Amino acid sequence: MTERIWKRTKVEVEPIYQAVWTDLGLVEYRRAQGLMSALAARVAAGGPGYILFLEHTPTITLGYSLKGDEGRSAIRSTPAVLAAAGVDVVPVDRGGKATYHGPGQIVCYPVLSLRELRLGIKRYVGKLQELMIAALSELGVDADLDPLFPGVWTAQGKLAAVGIRVIDRVATHGFALNVDPDLAMFGHIVPCGISDRPVTSLARLGVRPDRGKLLGLLAGHMATALRLDLTETAPESIWSLLGGTVEEK
Repeated sequence: MTERIWKRTKVEVEPIYQAVWTDLGLVEYRRAQGLMSALAARVAAGGPGYILFLEHTPTITLGYSLKGDEGRSAIRSTPAVLAAAGVDVVPVDRGGKATYHGPGQIVCYPVLSLRELRLGIKRYVGKLQELMIAALSELGVDADLDPLFPGVWTAQGKLAAVGIRVIDRVATHGFALNVDPDLAMFGHIVPCGISDRPVTSLARLGVRPDRGKLLGLLAGHMATALRLDLTETAPESIWSLLGGTVEEK
């Protein structure tokens, strides 16, 4: 059994919004997109919120800031090189530019109503960054914000990227935290449009947390920062919301 740490920070606040969280493991990007869209519809109809933790197979995503560009300004490698490396390229509907996702990176997709959270878009993004910093601090990682660029940064480089989409006050997408990915894969892109700043990982910083511990910390800080009445659920219960069996998804 992996170790899970489930706690709120010392400053207790009254939860205002019910949500569930789960660890979906390794999920192909397009499959996760379909799940997010379905859950967003449920949230918009008044259902609870969802926090999805997962990893992706190797994928470069192109945010809508690159619409019409097809990634020419953000992808450094040829299609043949990407295909040989097993990297998929997917245009997506979140903000931002090019991001790499792959094994060893924890991705978090909160599917939440900003109306229920009583938050504007800018403050919600700020809270996502702040809760990561708070969780990382418990692991002994000195991380902070950069006044010029979004995401979470250390002295050694960018540790986490943030990008969201909001439709009808329902937020999807979220953040990607580099735990121990193959950092060479970021060489295929200009990460988030930033060409002169390195990307790093917890492993590069000498920190290798247990997966359950890390997800528990992130979930706990998310509950406190966003005032969620948050409970853990099995991944099968999330996939079952779409109908059919898990294997069919």
